[in-house]
Amino acid sequence: MPYNILILPLCGGYFILLNFVYLKYKYQRLSSQRLLFSSIITGTLLLFGTFILRCFLNPEFELSLFHLLNNSIPITHIPYLWTSIASFLIAFFGTLVFNLTIYLILGKSFKPAISFAVKKYGDEIEKLFRTSAKTGQLMQITLKNNKVYIGFTDIIPVPKETNYLKITPVMSGFRDLITKNLNIITKYFKVLEVYLDDNPEFSIYDIDISIKQDEILSASIYDQNVFNMFNENEE
Repeated sequence: MPYNILILPLCGGYFILLNFVYLKYKYQRLSSQRLLFSSIITGTLLLFGTFILRCFLNPEFELSLFHLLNNSIPITHIPYLWTSIASFLIAFFGTLVFNLTIYLILGKSFKPAISFAVKKYGDEIEKLFRTSAKTGQLMQITLKNNKVYIGFTDIIPVPKETNYLKITPVMSGFRDLITKNLNIITKYFKVLEVYLDDNPEFSIYDIDISIKQDEILSASIYDQNVFNMFNENEE
């Protein structure tokens, strides 16, 4: 078997790793060397599976299909060429079919798949936003300019899709340059009530804030009781 036809199953393995919804969020963040090695393993298994599938075909059907393909596409006979081509086509169309099936089963949403990917492969910030989206807990986010936002999100961020994260603020303030104590300046409670009521009069307004992930200095779950314990002497 000429080794140059192995490029097709390797491309099929690469396509699966970077496009199947339950795998791509992991392999998109790997180094090129690890991605190449993983593609080789996946492509090898794909080629082996295609060969096993070929063994289960009726010999007469396989032979007639082989002649039909050779007559339709005049290519010099190369051993296992069509097996290699079939492995790539299985990877390509199989991935599309699986993604479409998951898309339909999950109610036209990949949110559970994204949640799974963030839980397993996400960084600390992505996992924090996932927790807030699933539980409604408030987050406390401190930026490099000492600005602080306290709020929640209902969007589980797609891993590494964008460098910006969206938060709905409840309070905001800043940290003292010397003591780093948190000073709450603005409270959004009244605006938030109108925002959550879906009042058509205010439908054009959006209080969500997009924060660049690189500008986040620290982030954590915000608990008002804990905050009060550390600021019991303040109003």
